[in-house]
Amino acid sequence: MKSFYFYNYLLFKFYQHYICNMRKITLQALRDIISIIITEDIGIHRTSKMLLKIDDYGLENGADVIDEEIDDFIAGNIYYDLDLKEQLIDPGLLGFDFRKVRISDNWFKKFKDNTKKWSISKDWLNANFPWIDLTESNIPDVSETWKFDNAKSPLWLKNTPSYVTLAMNILKNGKLLCEMNWRDFEKLIGYLLEEDGWKVEVTKPSKDGGIDVIAFKTDKNIGKVKSVWQAKKYKQNNFVRLSHVRELTAIRDYEKASKAMVVTTSRLTKDAIEWVKRDIYRLDFKEHMHLKNWIESIIMKK
Repeated sequence: MKSFYFYNYLLFKFYQHYICNMRKITLQALRDIISIIITEDIGIHRTSKMLLKIDDYGLENGADVIDEEIDDFIAGNIYYDLDLKEQLIDPGLLGFDFRKVRISDNWFKKFKDNTKKWSISKDWLNANFPWIDLTESNIPDVSETWKFDNAKSPLWLKNTPSYVTLAMNILKNGKLLCEMNWRDFEKLIGYLLEEDGWKVEVTKPSKDGGIDVIAFKTDKNIGKVKSVWQAKKYKQNNFVRLSHVRELTAIRDYEKASKAMVVTTSRLTKDAIEWVKRDIYRLDFKEHMHLKNWIESIIMKK
């Protein structure tokens, strides 16, 4: 294990090259900084994951930090805001090396401090899941679409192209659903549910990484059903991981929902799917092809 001073030296060289000389930095460079900072204590985190028998990627403690571990660190970091997480996890079409951002000295210092704070936190080192704050309800005060107790959809919905039509146009043109705006993607899920007879709320954008859609239905046999939905608009090479579905499980329990669903434009990892299958009556998922078929089924009803 390299010394604390060596890592500080590497951080200084990053600062000197990217900040002082350019005032711009690539997203890959920011991920490299994260890798440098977490390398010092990554062995503790890996040992915790091994003992808990969760997604440990089969790495030895001496191995270099891999991209999946950086993604997990970013996704769970309670000191990063949602926009930063999305930028650092989504490589886009060109990759992290080609995406540059202009930053200030103060921002960089805060980023480095927040990275260090999370790297030495008990939650990260002990691999405690979920890494989310459940002190506040995820249910919005006011829906951005329509309230679930309204009998009819709002007038604006009838005067604008449906999100289903938008999605179908994307697919027909040979493009991917992940090219949708992330907010439009969340509203697409709400629209699909509403068309299937659910009463829907699309939640306000927040930094909790939690629920995107809340849907309600009354079944004539079993009564009221509440479901929570998480929309993951990911590129094809960015999978929904075990940590994500574990977090969603905790959110479902906290919200006292009947079932939780994750919907993604990509796929789930093998470990994530195995976790879902162990709780299939209260947890499920829809990957890209399931989502495509769902959209087409709604179109057929029109």
